[in-house]
Amino acid sequence: MTKIRWSFVGGVFVTITFLTLLAIHLEIFRKNPDPLPVQSAAVQRPAETWMNIYQNYKKIGVVHRTFTAADKGFHFTEKVFMQINTLGVIQPINISTKGDLNADMTVSSFNFDLTSSLFRFNAHGYVANNKLFLFTGLPDAQQKSEIPLNVIPHMSGSIYDAAFRANLEKDMSRNFSIFDPSTLAMRSIKVTRQADEIIPVLGKRILAQKYCADFMGVNTCAWIGKEGEVLKETGIMGLSLEKVSPEKAQEGIAQEGSIDLALIASIPADVKIDGAESLKQLKIKISDMGGIFHQLNGGRQSFRKGVLTITREQIPSSTAQSPVRELPPDITFFLQPSPLVQANHPQMKEQVDKIIKPGDLPEQKIRKIVSWVYRHVEKKPVVSVPNALEVLKNRVGDCNEHAVLTAALLRTAGIPAQIETGLIYMRGRFYYHAWNIAYCGDWITVDAVFNQFPADVTHIRLVRGEGSEQLDLVGVMGKIKLEILEQTK
Repeated sequence: MTKIRWSFVGGVFVTITFLTLLAIHLEIFRKNPDPLPVQSAAVQRPAETWMNIYQNYKKIGVVHRTFTAADKGFHFTEKVFMQINTLGVIQPINISTKGDLNADMTVSSFNFDLTSSLFRFNAHGYVANNKLFLFTGLPDAQQKSEIPLNVIPHMSGSIYDAAFRANLEKDMSRNFSIFDPSTLAMRSIKVTRQADEIIPVLGKRILAQKYCADFMGVNTCAWIGKEGEVLKETGIMGLSLEKVSPEKAQEGIAQEGSIDLALIASIPADVKIDGAESLKQLKIKISDMGGIFHQLNGGRQSFRKGVLTITREQIPSSTAQSPVRELPPDITFFLQPSPLVQANHPQMKEQVDKIIKPGDLPEQKIRKIVSWVYRHVEKKPVVSVPNALEVLKNRVGDCNEHAVLTAALLRTAGIPAQIETGLIYMRGRFYYHAWNIAYCGDWITVDAVFNQFPADVTHIRLVRGEGSEQLDLVGVMGKIKLEILEQTK
């Protein structure tokens, strides 16, 4: 086994959890399928709100929100600072969201910026002519998207604002669609109004409306005051937010004691696996997967009657992977760049030309690129939206950064490549992890974190795809069960 710190494999869980928090809490875009009755209090809330972020009652961050009238509508800002324990490393994260709303509270323009210790992600855009014009990435590698809109979306600091404005009665539910710019994903979220509760806020007891949301099996709740201001929120992994005074918001953040998210999400193995790299086949009973069982079947994985069989791949012969062989359209699609996998960018081309030689067979290109990423990207957990160009520049990251950079380099070299996300066995537990598949006559699993081609059979694919597909894991995290049935060498 290669000498890599085992804990670095869990970074994908931290990133997915973090993106889930963004999708639910920041809720950059929301569009409602039907017109909703509006409470006037929704635009009369206090101009400024401070909230502390807690994890198991220890302060790990602070939120500052403003909401003010403007010439043609409203202007809002939300600034978030957090410190998250990722694989034993405490990482600072700054999130800034600001924008302008029309008089009917629909969005006019917005800017979203996320900065962690090593990486930065930006998304900004505006609405015009029934389209959302969206720009993602930093200025030197910006991607533009145009998204048709059936209705102009709303924008605010929380999904619960929409439920409050809908004037839901007790036990009433409503479905909303949310758009997350970090993954370009549209997802559905169900919000239910529950019985009102009295909660302590700034030393007083306040009667608040309680709303709970179900996002892909993840449940969160919020308590809202009579003016439409969110007073308290509870979320996943022991996270919560509470309204505080500006003075209390400025108090220090806990440096110790926060939970390592990747570790608590890992799954204990009932049987020890020795010599994973030498295994030819692995059979596992798998359950509590929710609605993503269909991602388990295909390629080297076969899922039948609750049993998953993973068979080590054979690399095709050189005749099957000729560089001049014409590829089917469904394969060549995975040569294209995407917002976070910037294949064919000049910087990617320059690097690929240093790694491979003209005339290299697909297998040789894959080996060289996987090995180069393994040797030149420092293994270090980070929290951000993985971006291949940023990784190429910084040369550091966990499995997410390795996977996006490997995909971008392979595609630039003419090798179709995709990203897979799932679980990998390490030291008696299964951790959430990300890796790649590359095409050289057949799809072969590769892992640049461990320099494996093909990757060992303890890599359990749960989903395949980039940002939006990875959110499918949200519903199974903390629920999935594994039982090792057979190991074949």
